[in-house]
Amino acid sequence: MCIRDRNDVHKGRVKRQSGNVVPVIAMSVTFDFSQLLKEGVPMDGNEHIARRIESVSMIGMRLSKDNLEFVKELTSEGMNEPERKSHVTRLSETTGCDVFEFSTCNRVLFVGFDCSVSHLKNSVLSNSGLDYAPFDSFKGMEAWRHLVKICSGLDSFIIGELQVMSQFRDAIAWHKESKLLSVHNATFLDHAVAANRGLRKELGFTKTPESMLSLGTSAIREAISEDNQGSITVIGYGSMGRKAVEILIRLGQKNIHVVTRSKVESSKRTPELVDLINFKSFEEWKGEERPTIVISTIRNTFPTFNRENPLPVPETTKVMDFSWPPSIDRSGLSTEQRLMDMEYWIRSAHKLGKEWDYEKTIDSGNLIIAAIEERFMKALNGRTQSRFRGHVYSTLESKSQDWGALECRSSEASQMKAFSREIATWICNQDSIFNENDLQNMVMNTDRDINSDLLSEISFDVMREMVRMSNLDTLMGASA
Repeated sequence: MCIRDRNDVHKGRVKRQSGNVVPVIAMSVTFDFSQLLKEGVPMDGNEHIARRIESVSMIGMRLSKDNLEFVKELTSEGMNEPERKSHVTRLSETTGCDVFEFSTCNRVLFVGFDCSVSHLKNSVLSNSGLDYAPFDSFKGMEAWRHLVKICSGLDSFIIGELQVMSQFRDAIAWHKESKLLSVHNATFLDHAVAANRGLRKELGFTKTPESMLSLGTSAIREAISEDNQGSITVIGYGSMGRKAVEILIRLGQKNIHVVTRSKVESSKRTPELVDLINFKSFEEWKGEERPTIVISTIRNTFPTFNRENPLPVPETTKVMDFSWPPSIDRSGLSTEQRLMDMEYWIRSAHKLGKEWDYEKTIDSGNLIIAAIEERFMKALNGRTQSRFRGHVYSTLESKSQDWGALECRSSEASQMKAFSREIATWICNQDSIFNENDLQNMVMNTDRDINSDLLSEISFDVMREMVRMSNLDTLMGASA
């Protein structure tokens, strides 16, 4: 930023025309404001944005058949809001910095601000009870670029899917509302969301499938056709359960049973569908209706159905698990039973991906992200320049009022504001190191009709303000 590096600043005494005694700065100071005008943006404290961005670390995993067990241990899916807040708070306390946590049905992600990748990884593992997890790691702008890919759907099972963008925005909003993220740290994430909009438009992602739910819709349609309109049981009636029921009704299914913890409360959620659904409690449900299809949508940290609590359905029943973490463990089914679980949806998504030239799309996306990143940094730097220039001009213009109030000719007083702008322009045009002699010569050798004593006063004031600007804290308080 600004550097005082050649000699110390000494204080002496000089007598102003008003009679006040003020400190004098010895002629032994150099200044370099070029970095403020070229590279970094002060954000808060004594750091600039380039350094702050480099301090951002990110670890994560996109779900695959090889890391299912790790993701199940790390995801916050299945937690209620107080549990999730407590979870993220522990992560932040262990890490010693803000942590952004993002979990969906197909990924886990952790962003740490002002910490190393290894420290973030160790903190996440220690809170999970795991000794190891196959994280992908990112740092600085690489993390930002990957977040843009995630938001745009470039890193999804179904390339270009829309739902992840909404989920990411909601996660940012939740962290803000829960006071888990500072404004500046949240801005880093907000910029990734903003960048994704242009990326999606340029890649033509406006008409892609909404989410993995489309896979489920296709699977349900196929299963209904195969089983010739048999009985279907939906376990759970949260948001996913209601979507499943809506799909079934839309497909013309008449014989729908919903198993829920509270029949009364569940029926109140969709009164318009009450006559089309047979609600049952878990206590009432024994599998006596012998469904041809069971769809589980329960949100729970651990599987509800396992070896100790098997799913009470016939061996011929097709079983779909839309829950994450899984609500049905394979041990809760017969060996002949087919389970359409997350691993099944992953395989299905990869088959759908063949409709795209995946590698070409990814390459195009990377080029667009690089262009967006360049515009992003230029915008930040432009804001920096504007902020710095504005601070210099406003500071010296304010000082010009003092200069005009000193005992001098009225003709001199009328020039002070214009002269302050002239000095500010000179300072803001210095793209390399300059020293106090350069600054003093600029002031003292003006063509303006100003007496030498007043010019000395002005030179002193400007020098003092430049020294102040070498302290970043001064700039932090400047308005853009």
